[in-house]
Amino acid sequence: MAAKKANEEVKLSDELTKIVDDLVSSSKSNGSISEDDIQVAIRDVDVNDDELSDLYDSLRVKGVEITTASEATVSFAIEDDAVEDDFSSDDDMDDSSDFEDEDDEDFDAVNEAREVKEALRSVSKAKVSKPKRSSRARARRSDTTTVMLTGDPVRMYLKEIGKVDLLTASEEVHLAMKIEAGTAASQKLEDFEDGLIELNRAEQRRLMRIESVGLDAKQQLISANLRLVVSIAKRYVGRGMLFLDLIQEGNLGLIRAVEKFDYTKGFKFSTYATWWIRQAITRAIAD
Repeated sequence: MAAKKANEEVKLSDELTKIVDDLVSSSKSNGSISEDDIQVAIRDVDVNDDELSDLYDSLRVKGVEITTASEATVSFAIEDDAVEDDFSSDDDMDDSSDFEDEDDEDFDAVNEAREVKEALRSVSKAKVSKPKRSSRARARRSDTTTVMLTGDPVRMYLKEIGKVDLLTASEEVHLAMKIEAGTAASQKLEDFEDGLIELNRAEQRRLMRIESVGLDAKQQLISANLRLVVSIAKRYVGRGMLFLDLIQEGNLGLIRAVEKFDYTKGFKFSTYATWWIRQAITRAIAD
């Protein structure tokens, strides 16, 4: 679907037209609405990618600015059973193991779940909106971005991402919970490296395992939504950027969406990510 011109009226279904009118009315006080407002408005509506894109275009044509909510802090106070729903075992983890035992045996899923729960208990509120520029943070950011953006030709890329299974809403939530726990663990490890807190060897190992689980979950959530990026990028072909460049910019938006996604609000991730992907692409074109 070709991108809409700046002043071109967008045709929507009656249901979406009413939603847009309500959102426009809500924006009259300051001329803007938040991304969360949109997500709440369409939560009970079955909207495909094209319809969602048209909804955003319609709001833009009507002069409504879409903003993101400030996220100074993220609460990690989750119910005890929230992370353990995937696992069931009474096996205990031996926290006294040293780093030298790392190669003896991998932790199983039960231990990972228990570690995540313990981390959530120990870090009630972690500031994650402005991560420290430490070597750990840089490595974490570089790892995800490099995997997504380094390069094969477009055809090979499309073939590879097509092999990745799409996620159910439940699977998205479980991955988001692991990402949240991994972020909390990373923050605590960074505080330890900066000398702000003390951790014994067992605690360091436990947090490193949680961090690793979170990174894996982040990669899974990104990989499962790469086709969404391609779908959106196609709409901007012919506007001054190569298709692969559009995909790369969209992938950066997808990564940002993964970092900002709040599963507790009940939003579908792909719907939430669409806004971030579009923002990344349109800003790149404008630059």
